[in-house]
Amino acid sequence: AFPIFNTDLNFSSNQPSKFDSTDKYLFGIQGGADIKLTDTLKLKLGVAYYDFDKVQGELSEPFIPLNSSDAGNTDGTRPSFAQYGNTYRPLRQIIPDATNNYGTSNQYQYFGLASKFTPLVISGKLDYTGFDPAQITLYGEYIKNTSFDRDAINSVAVNNRGPVNADSSGADRLGKFEGDDTAWMTGVKFGKTAMAQRGDWMLGMNYRWIGSDAVVDGFNDSDFGLGGTNMKGFAITGGYSITPNASVSVQWFSADQIAGPPLKSDILMLDFKIKF
Repeated sequence: AFPIFNTDLNFSSNQPSKFDSTDKYLFGIQGGADIKLTDTLKLKLGVAYYDFDKVQGELSEPFIPLNSSDAGNTDGTRPSFAQYGNTYRPLRQIIPDATNNYGTSNQYQYFGLASKFTPLVISGKLDYTGFDPAQITLYGEYIKNTSFDRDAINSVAVNNRGPVNADSSGADRLGKFEGDDTAWMTGVKFGKTAMAQRGDWMLGMNYRWIGSDAVVDGFNDSDFGLGGTNMKGFAITGGYSITPNASVSVQWFSADQIAGPPLKSDILMLDFKIKF
């Protein structure tokens, strides 16, 4: 088990009133196999199951926050770090009364993750070394969040929704929930596996689809789509070794948002690495 969020909000606080700490943990089990098919063909397979314990946001007991310092009893279930893409829900069950103009003002609200996260991960890699010293690698990965409950999330989700039709009313005023529980990636690499000698090179390309709630967005790739989930697109990479201790690489990431309003990002990254 590994702690992933520590929510001790009392750190460096000398106030007499303290907040409950709601720590979150990651449990996981992994397995894999290396299979030598021929002298030049090798297959690697892996499977894993993870449980992100207590990361889902919880609805508080009904109360009336009179100012921004008033705490709800489930405030600690909100994430202490996030990127972008996961579906969120309100945490505070605020009672409408005269102090908040019956629910139209002073809505001191927090938001937490709407889904539980127990992803099942299946991955594979096929290496062909018949062009030695260059190598061709085909790889792929599939992820499914086995705890995703579309109906339950749809009833509380505040984002990852589609457009609202002009005649929509009632429960449909937020638009249809478009979140997803799966992610997958497939790609190819060709060249040297390590930039160890002058003249070594590598080229690669992959395509990926990352559903909004397939994984916890705070731990996903921070480069693709500006980081997080709810993005689809491709990446092109290349690298060249200038000396045994210095190399240069270039990466191009192109991503489009899956659920919610249109959003596109194109990122060019140039890296220069020196080993000493």
